Amino acid sequence: MDSDPRVLRQIAFFEKQGFEIILSGLEYNGDKLFFPLVKSRPPFFRLLKLIILVTRLTRIRVLEFLRYSSLKDLSSQSPTIDLILANDAETWPLALELKKSHPPAKVIFDAHEQYAKEFSDMFVWKWFHKRFVNFVCENYIPKADRFITVCDGIAQDYAKEYGVEAHLILNTPDFKDDLMPSPEKEKIQIIHHGIANRSRKIEKMINLVDHLDIRFELKLMLVPSNSAYLRQLKEMAQGKKIEFLDPVPTQEISAFINRFDIGLFILEPVNFNYANALPNKFFEFIQARLAIAIGPSPEMKKIVEVEQNGIVTKSFEEKEMAQVLNKLSKEEIQRMKAKSHEVAWKYSNHQNENVMKNLLHDLNLLQISAADSAN
Repeated sequence: MDSDPRVLRQIAFFEKQGFEIILSGLEYNGDKLFFPLVKSRPPFFRLLKLIILVTRLTRIRVLEFLRYSSLKDLSSQSPTIDLILANDAETWPLALELKKSHPPAKVIFDAHEQYAKEFSDMFVWKWFHKRFVNFVCENYIPKADRFITVCDGIAQDYAKEYGVEAHLILNTPDFKDDLMPSPEKEKIQIIHHGIANRSRKIEKMINLVDHLDIRFELKLMLVPSNSAYLRQLKEMAQGKKIEFLDPVPTQEISAFINRFDIGLFILEPVNFNYANALPNKFFEFIQARLAIAIGPSPEMKKIVEVEQNGIVTKSFEEKEMAQVLNKLSKEEIQRMKAKSHEVAWKYSNHQNENVMKNLLHDLNLLQISAADSAN
């Protein structure tokens, strides 16, 4: 919870609006009141869970999630709850169960992905999890008072599959008014940051360096989700102009990467969510005043082509990316960085806050000014 930029922004927003905040989830190391989601585990729990997974008993699996003991603790601690904001599909049944005991609480669901298509490239996920997540989406999303998600492509798919309207809250960071594009340097420094996940094929960006001219250097700032994969990447990078950087706290990413020149992300559309990705890192590139280099991912491509703050290749092949980058002059890169600087405010979190204020106003949970309502 305390490493998810989207959730951290939500916490900061509600705190700024004067809400008393209670958190619940798997893990949290901050200073807010927190109830960990833990379940009582009878001796036969593992066997029962295996039976549920193998037989795909969807309704029983939902009930199994509702056995979280913190639900009772949270209810007893909080006699009055006005709003429940539930991130991720597995928490949605919990949120509605909590609402039953705290009328007239309102519920907002936040979909960071299209969950029923999250790992559609993996057979194991499709067999064990797809049916369950689809059941949750189909049966629980319509019961929420409001539904939000991260980009237009995913919003449209939820509307098509489940007939629900999703409000857009982009993964945009807070505006950094003290940042400027970094000055031109001898070497052109490219940065990619994020999770070291095999499905993201980060090796493509390592292989890219083999095809770049001598002006370029690649920096990788990776959070390991798989230590073996990260070791493999470091072995692949040996002898190349690649430097691995230690991760910095989420809130410091934009300021830290501001020293570089180009934000790089090549994400093959191996599943629906990758095909429609509009991630935190993309907007952190903009906030850091970087030029952007991406493959033809449609949600990111729309913004880069409108704002002219980067390059978009026709394919996801690293050789083509290298060819396009090699053609760029330092002056062109500086112009793209300047474009990102011009639109940094436009693609910052203040727009999200206006959307959320309007949603809360519609739910009679917040009074807003006419100016906020117009935005």
